[in-house]
Formats: sequence, structure tokens, C-alpha cells
Amino acid sequence: MPSIDFIRLLCYIILIYPDYGQSALRILNSEEANRRDFPYVVSVRRDKYHLCGGTIISDKAILTAAHCVQQNNVTVSPDRLNVRVGSTNILAGGELKAIDAVVIHPDYLDFKNNLAVLLLQSPLEWSERTSSIPFAKDITEIPTAGSEVRTAGWGKQSDNGSPVKLHSDIFVVADYEECTAAYSANDESIMCLNHELKKGSCYGDAGNGAVYGEKLVAVANFVIGACGSRYPDVYTNIVPFSSWLDDVINANKTLK
Repeated sequence: MPSIDFIRLLCYIILIYPDYGQSALRILNSEEANRRDFPYVVSVRRDKYHLCGGTIISDKAILTAAHCVQQNNVTVSPDRLNVRVGSTNILAGGELKAIDAVVIHPDYLDFKNNLAVLLLQSPLEWSERTSSIPFAKDITEIPTAGSEVRTAGWGKQSDNGSPVKLHSDIFVVADYEECTAAYSANDESIMCLNHELKKGSCYGDAGNGAVYGEKLVAVANFVIGACGSRYPDVYTNIVPFSSWLDDVINANKTLK
């Protein structure tokens, strides 16, 4: 089996859209989503182009993957980033929101603790197309092996798929032993999600949220081998980081 460092490098290439500067594609072989079912999903954009997915966790905070907002190991300047909210179309509709600050988890390194919060310059206004979702804070809220979770994003769907609309899919939580066997590491902060062959996360899906029981439980981190492979996709489990997320959100409230 390839070394974990090689796998991580490969997976970074897979989940960050490779043709940067072009519009992103969809979750591999998924279904088009209804915006009202996913009002918390946003497109994280760098230099005006979709790069990753994100999730609204408060009126001024977007959760995504840390590697989405770093370039050559340096945090991307907030003025190069924005998010599109309230639209299923990554090219139009909804509203573009400017970023005030980027907060990367202090222990982020090589896809471990792979979370970042984007703080908005101005608060969001809630509607049926734009709202936050609560995130899991207790281990009892985490789905067990065999449970289904919902995901949505603009990652690659197929070689010739339309690059515009939000797509969604259902993944199944893998048991921990299967997860660590595929990942080659013992890491309790991850969650592995199984999918059908030739389905699953792909280019542009990093940072997507996984939802269980109307709560955000995980964030897309990387895939093993290739999009739609026989291996489960690796997500970051939210619960171990819930106190940090609360601290970031509350600190931002005091600055209003």
C-alpha cells in the first residue's frame, strides 16, 4: 500500500479542482439538488472562481477545509476570497459575500485537523434559500457505521457533466476499522464515508459538509486513490472541534 504521505499528496490534487481558473464540476454521478433542501451550502471562491464547498454555521461564519484556504502553506488573503450563498448555480444568483478574516485550526498540518472558518464582513440575512445549520457537539450525535448522511456540492460529476448546478448524494458511514485500514492511520478525528463505485467526492468537493439528523457532522477532507474508487472518502469529524468552533464564532460576535 502507498505511504500515507504519498496518499495525502495525491488526495490534495484530487479534491482541489485541478484546472484552477475554470468552473468546477459536480459530486461524481450525483443528483441535482433543490436549494431549499440545502440553504446552508455555499461555494467558496478564490480569485472569483469556485474552489471548494462550505457550510454556514452562523450569520457571519462559514466552515470549510483548511487546505482550501492555503496556498504554498500560506493562508490566502481574505481579499482574494468570497463565498456565493443562496444559489445552486456557482456562476450566478444568490449573493457574493466578502471575507473579513480566515481562521485556520491552530493544529492543522498535512490534512489533520483540516478545518477553517471564514468570517464574513457583514452578516447574512436568513431566508428559505440561506440559513445556517447546527453542528454536532456530542459523540451521541455522530452517526454509527451503516448510517446514511447527506452531502451536497459542486465537485466533479463526470468527464462531460454540466459544471454549474449544485448536486447532492447519500453516503454511508464506514466502520472505524474499515476507515483506518483504507487510510493507513489511526485518527479518531476522521469519519469515512462509503459510496457506490464511480460515485463519491471529487474535484471541487473539499470542504463540503456531511449532515446527519439535521446537524453538520463532518467536512470533506480527501479521497483515497481516485474519485469514485473502492475506498471510502475521508471526512473530518466535527465533534472533536466543536469547542474550537464555538470559540471562533463567539469571538467574532464580540467584535461586531
